[in-house]
Amino acid sequence: MRTFPILTSITVLIALVPIAPSLAAEQDNTVEWDGISHIEWQDRRPVCPVGGETFEVRFQAYAGDLTAARVGVDSTTWITASVIETRGPYEIWAANVPATAEATIGYTIELTDGTDTDYFSRVGMTDTLPNGSDFALDFATLEHAPVGATLVTGGTVFKVWSPSRSTVHVRGEFNGWTTANPMTKVGEHFIAFVPGAQAGQQYKYFFNNGIWNTDARARRVNPVDNYNSFIIDPFAYQWQVEDFSPPPAEDLVIYQLHVGSFAGRNDPFGNTGNPSGYRDVGDRAAHLAELGINCVMLNPINEFPGDFSGGYNPVSMWAVESKLGTPDDLKYMVDALHAEGIAVLLDIVWNHFSPTDNFMWNYDGTQLYFDDPAVETPWGAQADFDKEGVRSYFLDSVVLMLEEYRFDGFRVDGTDYMNIAGSNNEASGWSLMQALNDLVDNRYVEKTIIAEQLPDDPWITRPTLLGGAGFDAQYFDGFVDNLRGEIFDAAFGDPEMWRLRDAVNGGGQYLEGKQAMTYFELHDEAWSSSGGQRAVKTIDPTFPHDDQWARGRTMLAQAFTAMSPGIPAILMGTEWLEDAEFEQERIDWSKKTTYADVFQFYKDLYGLRVGNTALRANSPHQVFHVNEGGNVIAFQRFNLDGVVYVVVANFSNTDYGSYRVGLPQAGSWGEVLNTQSAGYGGSGMDNPGTIESEPIARDGFAQSAAIRLGKMGLAVLQWNPVCLADFNGDGVVNTQDVLAFLNAWSAGDGSADMNGDGQVNTQDVLLFLNLWVAGC
Repeated sequence: MRTFPILTSITVLIALVPIAPSLAAEQDNTVEWDGISHIEWQDRRPVCPVGGETFEVRFQAYAGDLTAARVGVDSTTWITASVIETRGPYEIWAANVPATAEATIGYTIELTDGTDTDYFSRVGMTDTLPNGSDFALDFATLEHAPVGATLVTGGTVFKVWSPSRSTVHVRGEFNGWTTANPMTKVGEHFIAFVPGAQAGQQYKYFFNNGIWNTDARARRVNPVDNYNSFIIDPFAYQWQVEDFSPPPAEDLVIYQLHVGSFAGRNDPFGNTGNPSGYRDVGDRAAHLAELGINCVMLNPINEFPGDFSGGYNPVSMWAVESKLGTPDDLKYMVDALHAEGIAVLLDIVWNHFSPTDNFMWNYDGTQLYFDDPAVETPWGAQADFDKEGVRSYFLDSVVLMLEEYRFDGFRVDGTDYMNIAGSNNEASGWSLMQALNDLVDNRYVEKTIIAEQLPDDPWITRPTLLGGAGFDAQYFDGFVDNLRGEIFDAAFGDPEMWRLRDAVNGGGQYLEGKQAMTYFELHDEAWSSSGGQRAVKTIDPTFPHDDQWARGRTMLAQAFTAMSPGIPAILMGTEWLEDAEFEQERIDWSKKTTYADVFQFYKDLYGLRVGNTALRANSPHQVFHVNEGGNVIAFQRFNLDGVVYVVVANFSNTDYGSYRVGLPQAGSWGEVLNTQSAGYGGSGMDNPGTIESEPIARDGFAQSAAIRLGKMGLAVLQWNPVCLADFNGDGVVNTQDVLAFLNAWSAGDGSADMNGDGQVNTQDVLLFLNLWVAGC
């Protein structure tokens, strides 16, 4: 009889089946309000219509939800909308508004699902047609223009937020840096249309005839020339991948990548500048695909002072770091990673601005973006989150990054410092985080937002409707601290298994499964600026930091993380025992060859994890074996289709030639991964062939088996595994399998690539014959 740990059926189903709001969308006579979105400054084409020209109104709804939609112009003319594209779980609808000679125009969106018709306007969703709340365009004042510089027919419209100034000019290459283009005050903004101003030209704003400053919403700045702003065409880049959908949070395996130190050192792909740039990362996307991860998490790439930085000293939330490339270079990088099936998360730093080069400080001669005195953090001043203009500066940057650059989500830095107790921003910082996550849940539900929350706080991942901040996941500090503590304690022979049990079991509601990001080492642990260094250096202080303990303990830790519940993450270079200090040195690509066996281990580890429904972040687990004396822990992972794995981890410094552990199922088991396999440079204490359970009760199960378990070793056993030696799949291992394999091998067929290294060679013959002799 198949036995599972005692879990309610609803718990198991919730764990195994990802449920998104879009699944509720169907043509059922109910418009799904939570999927409707229209952002004025983003969802018109052209973005800023001028001179009464025709324009397109775009809006989105869950795919399959609407039966019809219209755009009502001035509540008199109704224009039928149609679906023009899909984006993830959404359909994008559009209607073309004809040209007009009127100075102003307004529109409302009508949405129909069968017998249900609702409306979307500036007041949001309503059951009835609202009065006086149309989305409005004013062709005389151009107040419908986005804040920033927007290319339009015949030139560029500039718009800057400056509530208290009396005069503002836009000065740039287009007018010889003169005051020829005064801006008109409209509400809290100044606006100007400059004929002939074009993409690539530089400019600045000039406040009250004496104060120059950068456009706060410039997409690109020139730090070597007083932070001049550039006019950018956001639609110039031609995307190659139009239909990328990121993996859901529960399937992510994350690779943290610092653009500037990723490429160019002993690099087989070629030399790069120092720092390396966006295009260099894109050109190496195939390496990441080979490794097997499915998500890159970039360290921050918003503009920072100087050429070298970890990125945690931003001067803008809109401009991307110019030393690493142009905005189109960044799009190229995202495009290339998407082409390899890899999602891209961006680390954003909202809790402070850089203490140097901070052009947002006294922006227009007033302390517009900060409190006075400012709320301070250990790294710099925090913006005044209470002001609506500041909130929109941050929230509109979300739309910029997720749509214009097509990022697949964010890591939000230092969320505990977004809600500093006793500060002026205590409530407003929390509200801003809620607004971020509500925006994403409405418009980008398929994307993942992760909070770097230290210490753990379940309120961070609690839904906003229940008062939480609403993040999809947060750093699980309890996992990290316990795992690192016991890995380093192993050097003294006394790691505590109960701490590892607690790490696997999670932090309780809102801090477990896909809401917990787990890791052994990321940038803070490896960065001297944070008091850290790479774990291989800590374990083996002597160059080249690659003794059996450095290898064994880091591979044990990373495998333990990948096999546990939660969203696993690693730091770039981990795949080849990198010892370079984070950000200060580039990772050394020659190590991919030097430690090819280690790289093969990580390929196999993530090959096992990615796409495996029994090992996803939310899949059920049970810790059933905790041996404090022997420093061994074991747990099972499984799904409802009968796929069961047992993970046995030995944190001791002792080899166990025959270690008995309970098994949740009777029958045949096979080892699918062992960190101490000789093929990975380990001790060779693995378990080839079939492992048959014995009717010896252990660990609460009626059956068990004795396995070989090397020191610092982690073995993954699978119940009723596929027998690779049964090459022809007839259920019998015999000479017919040898003939079938040799025929495939001689033809160079990929099915003969037994070790999964992408090559069909003699190594595959040796591996096949070993499996064949062992009977599996």
